[in-house]
Amino acid sequence: MVKFNPKLSFRQTAAWDALHDPEIRSVLYGGAKGGGKSILGCFWLYLYCWELIKEFKLKAGKHPIPVAFMGRKQGTDFADTTLETWKRFIPAEGYRIREQQKEIIIGGAVKILFGGLDKTADLEKFNSAELAATFIDQAEEVTRDDVAALQASVRLTIGKVRPKCGYKSLWTANPRLCWLLEDFIEKPEPGNVYIPALLDDNPYLPGGYEDTLMRAFKHRPELIEAYRFGNWNVFEADNAIISRQSIRDAALRHRTVPYPRRLVVCDVARFGDDETVIYELEETQITREELFGQKPITYTASRLFIRQKALGGCLVVVDDGGVGGGLTDILRDMGVTVLAFNGAEASSDPEHYYNLRAEAWWETGKAFADGDVCLDYDDGLLVADLRAPTYDFRKGRILVEPKADIKARLGRSPDRGDAYIMGVYGLSQAWSPEKRRLEREARKRPRRSYDFQHVGAADDPMAM
Repeated sequence: MVKFNPKLSFRQTAAWDALHDPEIRSVLYGGAKGGGKSILGCFWLYLYCWELIKEFKLKAGKHPIPVAFMGRKQGTDFADTTLETWKRFIPAEGYRIREQQKEIIIGGAVKILFGGLDKTADLEKFNSAELAATFIDQAEEVTRDDVAALQASVRLTIGKVRPKCGYKSLWTANPRLCWLLEDFIEKPEPGNVYIPALLDDNPYLPGGYEDTLMRAFKHRPELIEAYRFGNWNVFEADNAIISRQSIRDAALRHRTVPYPRRLVVCDVARFGDDETVIYELEETQITREELFGQKPITYTASRLFIRQKALGGCLVVVDDGGVGGGLTDILRDMGVTVLAFNGAEASSDPEHYYNLRAEAWWETGKAFADGDVCLDYDDGLLVADLRAPTYDFRKGRILVEPKADIKARLGRSPDRGDAYIMGVYGLSQAWSPEKRRLEREARKRPRRSYDFQHVGAADDPMAM
């Protein structure tokens, strides 16, 4: 082994220790731009390979064992950035790069596959491979689907023995509203750990880099929070429809309405990992939820029937696209008043909105911004769903980011956010059960009759 003893910063050391903890399988080392993330990844993977060589007493040969993969979303980006970092910081005598085969040979005994997750040829290499470690740089660019096959390949045994150092995955990333935020920060899965990276973790940055970053983003203080201090929670896209701050404000806002409107809304699960979401709304506040996976439409219909009856026979809003169409029909046969919401249909204002989905999201976004929403509900997934969609313009009309794209970025379907948006949209056609009851009782009461023939002029105030 070539002598190599890299100097690590405080947080790089924390990430290094986590990668050597037997209880930890995946590490997200993410945060500030220029926080030394790629450098750590190169250091770790290089020495990890030498650990395997030493543990299994592997010898140099004609056919080095593939033990790891490192890459980025785009192969060209990896070659221009991460691979150049490797060449700069890893001692040249310790490895050999085979550019055509996209392999780095370590000690003549093992090899690291590298490339882009956008290249079919690169993907095929590890689809059938058995690996022990992976390093994905700029992981905020990738989706769960991009790395599914890669993660499934982490199962290497040598002589039917698993490595003592364990199977490991390192993800380095800049802050972004994506699946990493959920998996490592908000609701970390077992074996996942997040280590923040800051600018002072990288002693190799050129002088004045921090000042350059501050000048570049002085008009966007939230991006300074994200890129300088590695704050994932403040980050959101320029063209986000609903801002993080407006959701926070809505959680602190409380109003009393004499006759609140109530409704039940349902977003129906379409695929294996989707949720069926049922919310009960009193005005814009969620008062009750039911969440479950795919079930027969009749089951969902019975749940909605029971809930709307419990609320006095209120309106039910149903996502009418796909399987939701059948649900709408069943509910109407049961005598339920249903508002069928199909986001692909034309909006009520086709000059401004590309479709009904765009109108519902945009109008709800305006309601949040204008202070017309009260939503004190402790659900991080709902908040993430509401913050996720972005907008664009197509032929001068507002268009919301496709649900498939949001699902790829978040790593799950934004069903809770969609359900809430449909519910708020449906409030314009909802009613207050109490007010309707009072109106019905008023119609049943006998009318009073008045006899004005004995009223004299002196008693008539209008005669004065």
